[in-house]
Amino acid sequence: MKKGVSCLCLTYGRPSLLEEAIESFLRQQWDGPKELIVLNDHPDQELRYSREEVRVFNVKWRLPTLGDKRNLSVALARYDHLLIWDDDDIHLPWRIEETMKALADSEYFKGAQMWSWNRGGLCLYTLPVPEWLHGISGYSRRIYEELGGYSRINGGEDLDFERRLRANQRVSKFWKLTQLPLERLYYLYRWAHGHYHATDCTDLSRIAPEVKPGPYYLEPHWKKDYCQEIKQQIQALAATTNSP
Repeated sequence: MKKGVSCLCLTYGRPSLLEEAIESFLRQQWDGPKELIVLNDHPDQELRYSREEVRVFNVKWRLPTLGDKRNLSVALARYDHLLIWDDDDIHLPWRIEETMKALADSEYFKGAQMWSWNRGGLCLYTLPVPEWLHGISGYSRRIYEELGGYSRINGGEDLDFERRLRANQRVSKFWKLTQLPLERLYYLYRWAHGHYHATDCTDLSRIAPEVKPGPYYLEPHWKKDYCQEIKQQIQALAATTNSP
């Protein structure tokens, strides 16, 4: 029997982006046990969605730090393989499959490249600093417990987690970046999406998006055919490489 994976999705006042993240989960090709933990702590907005593998938790108060929020998401997870699932990016249908294939022989997995969507369009992005972009990683609960979870800070807790992982002699052997073929890159990072971006904020407590109070009924969908757009980009890169 295949091992299960818990995808950890933190959200705050961006339901239209969250709907695409949930749709990304629903499109996953992994046929083993899986769940998506959606953790919302916007006190004025209650997210509602009913599907067995998607578990939505609404906290009625804002958690003290993003580190606390990440730790709570892990505590809610049923499985021991943990996968970060940011609410404002696109997770391509083979993300869980690639992650779980790697975690069969390791306790940590992160690709060295991803796709990036900015104002100039779609492009290939290579991580300039290995500890960056914790959101594209997956790891075991054992690693999480060895590190004592996420630091209770409100920004940079993800980078801090990666740095402590790399420095810990008992688990650092698992820390590495994996090079994948372009057609198996599993993440589309969106710099430009029309909402606040946590990457640019050093104190997330200052983020206060306006929302319509009350229940919000989520309707997962993709706004674009992201797989097709990436396929076309790979073809364009191949044509450039092969041109005289």
